[in-house]
This record gives sequence, structure tokens and C-alpha cells, in this order.
Amino acid sequence: MITVAIIAVLATLAVYGVKQYVMAAKSSEAVEMIQAIKTAQESYKDETFTYLNISADLEDLYPIKKDALGNTKTQWGANSGDLDEGWRQLGVTPAGPVQFGYACVAGAANTAVQGVPAQLNYPGTPDAPWYVVKAMADRDGDKDYAVLIGSSFTNEIYSENDSE
Repeated sequence: MITVAIIAVLATLAVYGVKQYVMAAKSSEAVEMIQAIKTAQESYKDETFTYLNISADLEDLYPIKKDALGNTKTQWGANSGDLDEGWRQLGVTPAGPVQFGYACVAGAANTAVQGVPAQLNYPGTPDAPWYVVKAMADRDGDKDYAVLIGSSFTNEIYSENDSE
């Protein structure tokens, strides 16, 4: 009886561990897209000397709005004319349907950075042009969002609830 109980506990822990691993692995889409957006922003800046502001704010997600995030994937620009001009101009397109929604805000020197977690310690009003990219998903539909953030301030990608 004790052996059965031990096996049951170990099986429960294994199932939980595998679920967390699978959810964390699903964040690779967001990491790949953030890297692509960062690369595209740097290329855009090389040509125009500024970054491209695409979203109204960091909650203005594309192609999936925040209230529609869930355990489904959406094709980037699936409907005719659906692809925002900013994303088209930046030239970022994923290889397939996406589960995360994306936002990218940019500003000129001495304009305020808003909507990022305080723990990132980004400058309030940077003295150079800047951009911030946000990826957000709700992969299990519980309104507990996985959030990944990249920016021109650092090469690192901030991650919050990536195994949600």
C-alpha cells in the first residue's frame, strides 16, 4: 500500500513537471518573434535614424487582442488588410500561426517610456531613441498571462509567468 502511495505521488509530480516544461517550451515562439522584431527595428533605425512606433501602447496587441488570448493560434495577417501597416513596414512575419499577441512601441529621445514593469529599471525618459516589444499569451485561459518583454535598452528578454 505504501509503495502504491509513493508511486502515485511521484506520478503526480512528474505530470506537473512535464506540464510546466511544455508551457515554458511554448514561450520559444515569443522569444523568436521578439528577436525578429528587435532585429527589424535595428535595421529600420539604420535607414531612418529612428525606431518605428507600431502599437498605440503595450496593451495594443497584434494579431490577438488581450481579451481574445487563449489556447488557440491565430494566423498573422490572415484576413485581407488585417496586417497593420506598421508591422508590414517593419517586415516581421512569423513562420506560422501565433499564440502570443505582440505590441511594439517606440519613441524619440526624451520621450517617456510607459507600461513596463518597474523591476526592469528602464530609464523614464531616455536620451536616445528607444523601443519596447511585448509578447503576451494566456495559454490555459485562466487570465494569468505569460509576458515577455524585449527592448533597445538591453539584449535580455524579461519573462514573467512563462510557464503559466
